[in-house]
Amino acid sequence: MSQSPGSVCAMSRSRLAVVALVSLVVTALLSLGVSRGFGALRLEWRTLQVLPRHRSTSWGDLANFLAVPVISGVLIASLVFGALRRVLLRVLVGAGSAALAFVISEQIMKPLVGQRWNGPLLSFPSGNVTAVCATALAMWIALYPVLGNLARVITFAIGAGWTLLMSVVVVGALWHTPLDDIGSLFLSVGIVTAGAAILGPKKSTPAPPVETEPEPEPQREPVTAGV
Repeated sequence: MSQSPGSVCAMSRSRLAVVALVSLVVTALLSLGVSRGFGALRLEWRTLQVLPRHRSTSWGDLANFLAVPVISGVLIASLVFGALRRVLLRVLVGAGSAALAFVISEQIMKPLVGQRWNGPLLSFPSGNVTAVCATALAMWIALYPVLGNLARVITFAIGAGWTLLMSVVVVGALWHTPLDDIGSLFLSVGIVTAGAAILGPKKSTPAPPVETEPEPEPQREPVTAGV
């Protein structure tokens, strides 16, 4: 039996809520640890020792390309596809949750944590990784009901690869540490899945069948024998 887009999304609301709760709790714990000094110079010093101590313009150029230009292309493609498949509202809501994740990352999390790495700018969490991860996940959740099984796997793999590439690039550019990336991933997943769980359609239950009374049988007129 085929399922409607709403029913497919509704079945996963509880799972999305659990994922959101776990991700946001992990984000809060990471933020607390980094704000208390367990940041790049303590937990990650072995990883950072292998990085060059100079900024690479090529890494930065690639990070800039993977951010605004690619995000814009993904959003435009998702809006067009969503309009054609009649799930445009879902795409708009997903884009809003991705934008919210980025705003929380830049305007709330960074000032609260106060982590700085290789410069005066606040680094935890990474805004670039947050924007990419939130956009990829939000569009995947928004279009999930109208994608086939193979398309779901392919689009998820593309989004994960895009996020992983951005995570590596910002570390290579010495903009962020690996811990910044991890915090961005959990924050993005938490905000996007929370939005999908809250704003997603509720699971509809089929109405019980209406009992109909049997129709009375038509009465036959008595047949009288002719004289």
